[in-house]
Amino acid sequence: MNTRLLRAAFYFLNKNLAPADFAMVMSTGIVSLALGHLGCHWGAMLFFAINICMYAVLWPLYILKLFVYPDRMRADFTGHLTGPGFLTIVAGTSVLGAQFAILGQSLAIAQIFFWLACLLWIAILWGTFFCIFINPVKPSLEHGINGSWLLATVSTQSIVVLGATIARGAGWSLDVAFFLLCAMFGLGLILYILIITLIFYRFCFAELRPEGLDPAFWINTSAVAITTLAGATLIIHGGDAAMPARLRPFIEGITLLAWATASWWLPFLFLLGIWRHLLRKLAFAYTPAFWGMVFPMGMYTTCTAALAKAIDFPKLMIVPRIFIWIALLAWLATFTGMIRADGGILLHGRGRHGQHRH
Repeated sequence: MNTRLLRAAFYFLNKNLAPADFAMVMSTGIVSLALGHLGCHWGAMLFFAINICMYAVLWPLYILKLFVYPDRMRADFTGHLTGPGFLTIVAGTSVLGAQFAILGQSLAIAQIFFWLACLLWIAILWGTFFCIFINPVKPSLEHGINGSWLLATVSTQSIVVLGATIARGAGWSLDVAFFLLCAMFGLGLILYILIITLIFYRFCFAELRPEGLDPAFWINTSAVAITTLAGATLIIHGGDAAMPARLRPFIEGITLLAWATASWWLPFLFLLGIWRHLLRKLAFAYTPAFWGMVFPMGMYTTCTAALAKAIDFPKLMIVPRIFIWIALLAWLATFTGMIRADGGILLHGRGRHGQHRH
């Protein structure tokens, strides 16, 4: 292939790098952790290795886009539909940190990922919503919100999960650490309630078109699924720390409520997917938003296994043993779609595959 054409195709892909591309790190990591919960160590380690590679490749690409296409990066960061997607960087960093803690048995590396995730959370969560709040030109609710807004909850709870996992081994003051983690757990819940209210209102009172119902709305499920995992992790690792012990009945109740809500959303979103693709005949075409559909499958598997352990209810393990296969199938289909889409652009050039990836 012509080197010049290949270079042009690469820069086209980089220019159109989606803000939410770190969702592939989130999804791969959570499938890895799900396999670990179910005792499949070799599978968990395989996905762990893949995830390290994904994370290592994505960071240079994002930095390159920032310097080569700063206007596009600025527009993405300040956009109603695109800005919240950058929170996948926070969640991806936290999930990979959890892999290092649980699978890699490396608390030192996990702590680095924890503090990096905290810094990114502060910069992106406040930054992107500040830009949205002060933007003088506001879209309608129908055109201004999607499931990626719930990454505010996902990113917050991902830090809770990683922090609670490493708190004891990191040598932190447990009372202080778990006080802050419990506070973040509550914040993540409130952010979910605020945003899901707007999304539910959009579903009920604005026209729902197939092209507008993108896979990002699967984060409706993953936001409460990761809230379940955060609550279960606080219960499992909190022990005799003051705040988790004092709030345990509250945390258990919220954790069960979050799991029930995730369980309600899952079949509903499957039905909407059938309506979108089978009844309304919208063709499947890879976009990074499809990783937002893989993540809830893996997260629901992981959070259910963690909930079963936290409340000592082993009968619940039948759910993750079934859902892990759905998660693996979704990951494989999405990864294949990504390779075919991006590989097609690199092989055949921009002219043939010039669609925008947002």
